[in-house]
Amino acid sequence: MIRYVLAVLLTVALAVLSVPAIDHAATVSTERQLQGDLASVDDTAVSLYENEEVTPDGVPAPKRTVAVTFPADSLTSTSVEYVRIERLHETGSLATFAARERGERHRLIDAPIVYADPHRNETVELGGSGETRPLTLTLERDDRGEPVVVASQ
Repeated sequence: MIRYVLAVLLTVALAVLSVPAIDHAATVSTERQLQGDLASVDDTAVSLYENEEVTPDGVPAPKRTVAVTFPADSLTSTSVEYVRIERLHETGSLATFAARERGERHRLIDAPIVYADPHRNETVELGGSGETRPLTLTLERDDRGEPVVVASQ
């Protein structure tokens, strides 16, 4: 009888000790997925910025669509608090994201990205839980006539 009690206690103790490791693995998995999605945004934005030309008024602008996945909170992934893409200067942006209960992570993007309007320098803010959201990137001119990648959802 004592063996059974000890076996149950040992099983419960191991289960309790494994919970932090499972949470950490879920967070790392989410961060890895977001890094991959942001790498796709970076590659697509840089491709638009470096390989396409801004079209004249009345002509459809070059555009690409990238999927950004926001996992649901589960044993294998954690929810995402936010994803932001902020234009830093003429030729670059900074993507910032945070998974639940973790610090911010950053990724430089080698193209200027703004939200919705090329004439306003607005930050792209993304979020969600358990969904994949399309992010459309379009090459347009800003108010100084410089090419800029415009993100819209």
